[in-house]
Amino acid sequence: MFIDLAKSNRRELPRCDVAVIGAGAAGITLALELEKSGLSVVILEGGYRDYTELSQDRYKGEVTAGPGFTYPDLDVWRLRYFGGTTNHWIGWCRRIEENVFGPRTNDLGNGWPFARADLEGDYQDALEICTLGRDVFDANELLGGLGAKNLIPSSDILATPVWRFPKELRFGGYYRIRMQESAVPIYFGANCQGFSFEEIDGRTSARKLHIKNDLGVDFELTADCFVLACGGIENTRQLLVAANDVKGLRQSDTLGRGFLEHPHGAVGAVMCGDHAPEDLVGFTDYPLDIDKTQFKIGLGLSEEFAAERGMINTSFTMEPLESIPEESLHGEALRKLWESSRPSATKSASSHVIGLYARTEQRWNAESRISLISAKDDLGSKRARLDWRVSDQDVADIKTSLEMVAKELMKAGFGPVTFGDPAEFVTMEGGGHHLGGARMHESPDHGVVDANLKCHAVDNLYAVGGSAFPTAGFSNPTLTIVALAVRLARTLKERL
Repeated sequence: MFIDLAKSNRRELPRCDVAVIGAGAAGITLALELEKSGLSVVILEGGYRDYTELSQDRYKGEVTAGPGFTYPDLDVWRLRYFGGTTNHWIGWCRRIEENVFGPRTNDLGNGWPFARADLEGDYQDALEICTLGRDVFDANELLGGLGAKNLIPSSDILATPVWRFPKELRFGGYYRIRMQESAVPIYFGANCQGFSFEEIDGRTSARKLHIKNDLGVDFELTADCFVLACGGIENTRQLLVAANDVKGLRQSDTLGRGFLEHPHGAVGAVMCGDHAPEDLVGFTDYPLDIDKTQFKIGLGLSEEFAAERGMINTSFTMEPLESIPEESLHGEALRKLWESSRPSATKSASSHVIGLYARTEQRWNAESRISLISAKDDLGSKRARLDWRVSDQDVADIKTSLEMVAKELMKAGFGPVTFGDPAEFVTMEGGGHHLGGARMHESPDHGVVDANLKCHAVDNLYAVGGSAFPTAGFSNPTLTIVALAVRLARTLKERL
């Protein structure tokens, strides 16, 4: 049920059991999972069914990045309307690497407060919600189903991670009719302006949510539980605002800290050598699986090999060099190869050059953070500031991983490999994956939310999404975010 809050004449909205703030992948999943539970659920979306400049402007803020790294403005990769940022999602999906969930050496963190196996049932539901087809992420099985040979088999050193792509890319488009016909009200133009809290017997609870519509009219909503499902940066911004009233939200001094991204960039190129580009089925293209969903095979060091050496997890995909944007190339040698591969160039051996595009992990870094600035949007809310930092050790690990993957490629009959210029290698971008800032941890001394995504400092306030990731791996996060939302729905059903 869609309701335009600007047309409502009720300043106090009907009370509910669960109030979900945000109608992106996490919020829609919660609604789908809770709508048959008998609980009364309301979704509050700051935007509308479609994009508006007015709503999108509220995502503007300040951005800085560490030396050699770049990051776009905050309103470029985030979208503020029904479906959220999945409205420009390309669809890359896979489970996070298993080693990310456990303790690791060399400042790679203590992992998550549960094992990946504990999330497996929720991953199964997430695969269906994301319309990903069959649960096959093994390169040999996928290629075998197509009658194709795997020219780059995995080994003790080399991994071949697989991504799958949904049949339906846009949550907002795919679930629009279902949510419009649902009994779950979705209020559009409902801009969260903070909470009223109460303390009873030393325990803090959120009592009311304060809302403004686009005309600046104030509304209130009372609920038993409130769930922030607004995306990684916005979840953290809302909690930073709430921390002015609930000092316990800053108990661990991690709120806003540890923003995680996946450094991206074209960092190398490889000649096809003994192979023809058209033989690299699944590596350089996006073929259809037998169930008519697409997949993509990448390269990287095996989790075990990387863990033994205390290295971050890294992946590299093989892309036709001419298809990579020039601004993503790092080093003059790569640019020259790129120029020779363009359609206007004379075709030669250079047309058999494949770009190596990095998608990698980064370590938790307290200096990589989200904070509030004094500038406010048109409704009076403080805007966010992002300062993205990647450590020198992360950069060193990316270089080492690329070198080792290159050796494995040459063993498989590829080569030679051209690397990005070391002086320019660290000129990488973020992947548009907003993770961390309100990390999960069993203890309030080390995290913001617990294993059930409940804020340690507030008994009935939850935050679901990328903001809760304590570590991130290199895998695109949407599938895991949906799995966490499924898990949270089960928690709320049991609690209420």
